[in-house]
Amino acid sequence: MRRLAPFLMALALAAGACAYESSGTTTTTVVDPADVPPATGPGELGFEDQLIEGSAVIVASVTMPSAGFIVLQSDASGTPGEILGVSNLIGRGTVTGVVVPLFFPLEAAATMHATLHVDMDGDGLFRYEPPDDFIDLPATRAGGGPATAVAAVDLLPPLAPASISFLDQRTDGAAVVVAEVSLPGPGFVALHADEDGVPGAILGASAVLDEGTTEEVAITLDRPLETTQQMFAVAYVDRDRDGVAGLTSPDSLDDVAQGPDGGPARAAAVVTLVRLSPAEVEVEDQEGDGTVVTVASVTLPSAGFLELRADEGGSPGRVLLVSGLLPAGTSTGIDFALDPALDADAAFWVRLRIDFDGGGELDDDDPIAMTEGGRRAQASFAFTFVEDEDGD
Repeated sequence: MRRLAPFLMALALAAGACAYESSGTTTTTVVDPADVPPATGPGELGFEDQLIEGSAVIVASVTMPSAGFIVLQSDASGTPGEILGVSNLIGRGTVTGVVVPLFFPLEAAATMHATLHVDMDGDGLFRYEPPDDFIDLPATRAGGGPATAVAAVDLLPPLAPASISFLDQRTDGAAVVVAEVSLPGPGFVALHADEDGVPGAILGASAVLDEGTTEEVAITLDRPLETTQQMFAVAYVDRDRDGVAGLTSPDSLDDVAQGPDGGPARAAAVVTLVRLSPAEVEVEDQEGDGTVVTVASVTLPSAGFLELRADEGGSPGRVLLVSGLLPAGTSTGIDFALDPALDADAAFWVRLRIDFDGGGELDDDDPIAMTEGGRRAQASFAFTFVEDEDGD
């Protein structure tokens, strides 16, 4: 009992103290969170100039002080005008890449105002129709001004209709020609390697082409061809309108043009490599009765011809004779029969030409073969006329 008495006294004092505090005048008011209006600031948004398909606009970044909306409006002499579109409800905080659908597709370039509005009544529906209805108020920036931004919005060039014609051809390996391309807007043609029947690595691209039809588009290859191969020609639209073929850039808007069937505008062709070098010709000064001259050896990188030309002031002159088609590789002892026969000393030139078109006959379009050093494959020689034993 003696030990219990102090404990009971302490408990009584504590109870008395509690009773004293509770008899004071301090009061606490509990506020219902539902009665606290949503914060209208600070808000922030990033809205940039852009090209769109026409049905929606992208707002790069948004910071909402409370749940709300992005509202797009037309430009009325520098101020927000008619409402063009409203986003879905956006929660409090920061989000990026917000798609804001337009009520009607954009038909021409326009200046747009993007403004943040707070969902003041919390119903998830945008309501702001001045001068009668001011329910969902605009958000404000940290400095107190409205959270709004202006951007120029334009339409992306269309991808269709486009077409392309690409024919089998022969090339020296430096360039390839696309017969014809029709584009719905400015764009490019790119050559792609064939990878299991579909376009693969890019081999080269044209300069920017105008809208409409362009014929005979010559495309220099990034690297000279080493073999005959099939490749694809693909039409692209310069959608960002920068005049640069951003075909390998993940950030580029450039895209494949579409053909009449809705598929990619592309065509395949076999490109045959016709080598122009290295070629070599070996010839020696000779003598004879004037009926035959002989070229010791020629080496051709592709099938071609050997010309015998007159000498005109130390340079190749008119063509006197042309050999038959010679195969790629080395040929020796090539004779030219002269008719009429020579009756005096003479100088000649021989020149190698490549059968570029594969026709088997020499024509003006067949180029001169080139040596390994990049010079024309040609040489001169002297012929000394020697009378036969029966001559006068």
